[in-house]
Amino acid sequence: MRILVTGGAGYIGNELVYRLSAEPGVEEVLVYDNLCKGNYNLFTGLRKVPGNNVRFMHADILDSRSLQRAMQGIDIVIHLAARVETPYADQNAHDFEQTNHWGTAEVVYSAEDAGIKRFIYLSSQSVYGQGSITDTNHPRAPTSFYSLSKMRGEEHVLRLMEKIPVQLVRCANVYGYSKNLRVETMVNQSIFDAHFSNRVAVHGNPEHTMTHISVYRVVETLARMIQRDMESDVYNLSHRSMSTAELVAALKEVYPSLETIYVEQHTPLQDLTIECDERLQGLLPGDTTMVEDLVKFRELFTF
Repeated sequence: MRILVTGGAGYIGNELVYRLSAEPGVEEVLVYDNLCKGNYNLFTGLRKVPGNNVRFMHADILDSRSLQRAMQGIDIVIHLAARVETPYADQNAHDFEQTNHWGTAEVVYSAEDAGIKRFIYLSSQSVYGQGSITDTNHPRAPTSFYSLSKMRGEEHVLRLMEKIPVQLVRCANVYGYSKNLRVETMVNQSIFDAHFSNRVAVHGNPEHTMTHISVYRVVETLARMIQRDMESDVYNLSHRSMSTAELVAALKEVYPSLETIYVEQHTPLQDLTIECDERLQGLLPGDTTMVEDLVKFRELFTF
């Protein structure tokens, strides 16, 4: 099979390309990325892509002509490309709208025209807004420009679902090591600060609770999905829900002398937790604790 990965040089895409390159039956992995954040780590370093089956196309998902060329001969599209700005999800509405809404529309149009056999879209739990989400029937109520743009992008993917097999995956907050690391996510920023400054700042109510999942678990799930026949539907992908206070407690097990600074701790924040879809449970790798994940992350720092 031939697979196109939009955003293939990004935080999740980088690791997914390595994983897919070694997957049995994958003849080609086409990395489609505009490198807008200088994501060149996929192309250099001692860690080599395991298979001789990866190509790169430097282009934007808003470029319909490039998308049409890229789609030729492709069997599966995994659409990861997105504008993500943590913690600035409620600024620059136009940029979010262009990439996450209209960019997704262009990817869907091109996939439809090219006769793609299967489409997997990685959306976000943020489309739910807030609350405790038990299944995908829960109403969407985005609360930021980012989540609104992801919801609008979903509408195009849902339309495509009427024509070809589509899996729309609403993913929890992602953390963990990638060769193209995003430091600004909550867990990643916290372990970076803990490791190099021995200090973390907790902004807002420390009981604020969100659902998280590691890059490794996301990548493994996506890689295993392509090897299975799955119904066209919306899926929630998550691993663990924890409060900021629980994250700090886990960090202190790894860094016992860690200093914690609380900033505006009485400010309420919107909790958002989602349960993982039972249909994805069989695809997830074995369970790990947050402490185990943090220890593994710590081992990858260079000093």
